[in-house]
Amino acid sequence: MSIKFKRLLVIYTAAALVALGAVSYVAEAHLNDYRRAADYSAARAFEEAVTAVDALSLSLKKLDYVTDPALGKSLCAAARAQALAGETALSVLPFATQELEQLSGFLNRAGDYAGSLCALPEESLPDSDREHLAELSAAAADFAEQLRGMQSQLHDGSIAMDSREVLLQNVGTDARDKLSARLLGYEGDFDAPAEFDYEGQFSPAAAAGRGSLTEAESRAVAAKAAGVEERELREVFTVEGPEGRRCYSAAGMLIGVSSRGLEYTARSRLIGESLISEEKARDKAEQFLETNGYTDLQLCESGGSETLAVFSFAPVQDEALRLDDAVRISVAMDDGSIYSMDATRYDPEPVEVSWETEEDAAAQTLPEELTLDESRRVIIHSPGGHPMACYLLRCTGPEGESVTVYVDAATGRQCKIELG
Repeated sequence: MSIKFKRLLVIYTAAALVALGAVSYVAEAHLNDYRRAADYSAARAFEEAVTAVDALSLSLKKLDYVTDPALGKSLCAAARAQALAGETALSVLPFATQELEQLSGFLNRAGDYAGSLCALPEESLPDSDREHLAELSAAAADFAEQLRGMQSQLHDGSIAMDSREVLLQNVGTDARDKLSARLLGYEGDFDAPAEFDYEGQFSPAAAAGRGSLTEAESRAVAAKAAGVEERELREVFTVEGPEGRRCYSAAGMLIGVSSRGLEYTARSRLIGESLISEEKARDKAEQFLETNGYTDLQLCESGGSETLAVFSFAPVQDEALRLDDAVRISVAMDDGSIYSMDATRYDPEPVEVSWETEEDAAAQTLPEELTLDESRRVIIHSPGGHPMACYLLRCTGPEGESVTVYVDAATGRQCKIELG
């Protein structure tokens, strides 16, 4: 090896080391910037969570003293927004929050309940609602106090904020307790108020009517729906519980059966060119439903595509379609086979509803700019899952847009509006 080559080798090696050092320095600087940004974001999120839960506690407490309906609705709206802000802030902290289901569930339920009170008539809150608000307020106050304590410990360095950065084991590990551990510990001790019924999405759902199908009867129902012998069925899974749900597969179809009967079917295949009419597809759907025990249903909606016809059939009560208890079924347009069926929401049992308002009075709730095209009776579920008799008013807006207004037949008030 010549002297000149050795000199060049040393020069190039030195240059490579200098370049590598410069790149490492810049990368380390960027990494430190990212760390500072992440630390600031996490600290900011926790500060916002503390502020939101503290404000929620105060809003719920104020509702215990309010007598003016307008002020009460304003405080309810504020409490809903504060609960949502608290839940959002907790969800962006740098650790998994799925284990904090008690705390997250409390914020969701408190905000949803406060929001539901905004829809009450212009009158003072009933005593039962004041009792629920007092329970939620006490729980929120304790939650806020715990968060403020953790906030102080973060500020004095007693505990550390978590990081999403993956650290090497036993290298640079902070020995201090983490915020996630403190929150998880409080989660285990948190005494959430008992659930109660109200008009909101987090209200505990009423138990559906139970059937009494045995395992042998379930297999028979599944085989009938698939059009095969029972021995051709393969059990996919079983869910323990009062519903006794079982899923089978046969002939390229999944069949779900509960203790109440056939609940759903599904296929997964490519559908060829359309060869049958929509009327023929509807006949196939009605025949399948009737064969499998779904009778006294009326078509309430139809649609789909060139290859798939989709229908919804609803039970009828008081000359009203029970839209939220409908069975949805789709038919392949190439051979007329049932592509899917969903009856998980179906309930054949009559429900108690009130028709205090006449149809003409319901139509009077529409604004002048809407033109009424169709009016019919329907029964839907309220936000809390209760049956509610309504008049469905299909209208055309001033610019030709489609507007559907639901009027509560018990109170004569608008309760739901759909566009398009």
